[in-house]
Amino acid sequence: MLFCKTILTVITAAASVIAAPLEERGPSHFTPSKIWRYNVGTGAISSTNTGVVSKSTSNGGQDTTALLTFTYPSFSQGKKCQFAFTLSPSDKLRGSGKLDFFSSNSPAPGPTTGWGPGNQRNNHLGRLSASLGATATWDATYSSYLTKKTPCKAPGTVEGFELVGVYDNDFISWNPNVSGPRIIVTA
Repeated sequence: MLFCKTILTVITAAASVIAAPLEERGPSHFTPSKIWRYNVGTGAISSTNTGVVSKSTSNGGQDTTALLTFTYPSFSQGKKCQFAFTLSPSDKLRGSGKLDFFSSNSPAPGPTTGWGPGNQRNNHLGRLSASLGATATWDATYSSYLTKKTPCKAPGTVEGFELVGVYDNDFISWNPNVSGPRIIVTA
């Protein structure tokens, strides 16, 4: 008799779970509205379809960083946001895989051929270790802003950030349609 009651209870519980309405899930992240390539040697900012961070002792001082512009979407309102960086197995990584993450005083204004306005680098927020086919891990954080879950900015807010290679010979390249920087949105 006890066995029958147990089976009946399990079946009833399973049926109520199966009959429960599905919750609609919205997007879980958003990607940069624009990625710019910044040439450290000339100050030039150029448009790019591929994200690249590159440092080399053999490039004559023409290292490049990635200037990121994020525009907060409506689905992030009232939620928590955290920066993340992913690479697919088909992206490229040479060297340490280390990236420094900085806030910017303002987003990149668009293409420039030389100095002014520069990269607008502001606060060093943290250091990441990237690897192919994975989400980067934080080696160090120097601020809780976006290195941990923090309240998302108001929808429509535009913010700039910069990703910079750490050591002398580092190269990371990604396809922004598949991988790269993103802001994860959670409840």
